[in-house]
Amino acid sequence: MKNPTPFYLPALGEPDSAPGKLPVADWRQGMIVRSTNWLGDAVMTLPAVWKMRQLMPPGKRLAVVCPGKLKGLWQAIPWVDEVISFSGRRIDKDVSAQIRAFDAGVAVVLPNSFGSALDLAFKGIPLRIGRGGRFRSLLLSHRLPAWKRVPGQDRFHQLREYLQIARFCGSAEWDDAMPPAKPQVDFAKLAGLGCDLSQGSWLAVAPGAAFGPAKQWPLDLSGEVCRRWMATGRKVVIVGAPGEEAAGAKLAEAAPGAINLVGRTSVGELMAILGGALACLVNDSGAMHLAAAVGGRGVAVFGSTDPTATGPLGGRFVVLWHRPECSPCLQRDCPLTEDRFKCLRGTTPDQVWAALPQ
Repeated sequence: MKNPTPFYLPALGEPDSAPGKLPVADWRQGMIVRSTNWLGDAVMTLPAVWKMRQLMPPGKRLAVVCPGKLKGLWQAIPWVDEVISFSGRRIDKDVSAQIRAFDAGVAVVLPNSFGSALDLAFKGIPLRIGRGGRFRSLLLSHRLPAWKRVPGQDRFHQLREYLQIARFCGSAEWDDAMPPAKPQVDFAKLAGLGCDLSQGSWLAVAPGAAFGPAKQWPLDLSGEVCRRWMATGRKVVIVGAPGEEAAGAKLAEAAPGAINLVGRTSVGELMAILGGALACLVNDSGAMHLAAAVGGRGVAVFGSTDPTATGPLGGRFVVLWHRPECSPCLQRDCPLTEDRFKCLRGTTPDQVWAALPQ
């Protein structure tokens, strides 16, 4: 059935400069990229990193430095050659040695923190590119202006910030296109957990959001959608990251018969489920961005945050946002004393059902 609601497409605006040209005297082994630190943010950088990858000469390699929790994501990206992960807040001597051993000619720092720029500084990399501000300028050889965002007044998707970096490096492309992620997954293991994606038409539901309850569509409403889906003879799997088990358990209670895998899958396995399901029901969360990265499709419900800035990329999701006068407040919890979470409760199960791929 054709989806009755238009798919979300990011507002990127027009480029504000011509493609740059980096004075790369020697690429050495290739390029190294310091990833952002949060799952959703990292996924939103992927189209820009892909465009930078295309600038590299044949035979050169791309490495990504990331927190350990994001290792599975970057390992699922087929055009990333090496993933260097670290376990603490900052890289240690062993990780520093791995960065030096990669012998990159170009480094790109995606986060806007001082520490992330420090991670790639003093490693023998001649070209170090990133945004200025926060005392980072002395750590970078080439700088873009500091990124200034006014919450609640977004006109463009956050991807624009990263596309500007890719354009500074020389990319002429200005879109969210990229090859889909391809996680390496043991599907027999998933089947053993009760989720055999080859059998039946699955609805994957991610009820949590690490940011807080102001991003989470109420479980009584998502439970109604799950029950309606299963009433047609189809299957529901509940997914999410460690720390979201409580939301998964409550939704499982509201939707008897659903398979609850919250906190029981790796990042790669979660990506496989989201990409292999017939439809996904997600909040503005890391799971939403993962689903978009693997070519999943479905419905994303927004509440306290603005899809203009952080909507799902890829053009396969419907975004539903009931926007009262108080939204987007960008709060973790609802600050109201009456009619709490009205930005979320304004989206109804009937609206979600009508927008889901059937």
